Amino acid sequence: MRLHFLPNSLPVTRVVFVTLRSYPGAVERNRARRVMRECWRLGKASIRRGFDVVVVLYPGNDDFSVRRTQLSRLLLQAGLATETT
Repeated sequence: MRLHFLPNSLPVTRVVFVTLRSYPGAVERNRARRVMRECWRLGKASIRRGFDVVVVLYPGNDDFSVRRTQLSRLLLQAGLATETT
């Protein structure tokens, strides 16, 4: 997973989840995005506002707990999370 972000002039943080075409199929790509949307929704309260965020998903373990940990770590490293999500 890779994270890109830029400040915007809005009072909200916008996010998009992008999967690579190297995923085995559409079902797996859609599941990966669904899992990430849920991870984002659950951690949204601790994410700073005023950014546009792009999360690039690479094929791998799309287990919810694994992806949530990865997203939390990336947000903390980028300074976008105020606490552990």
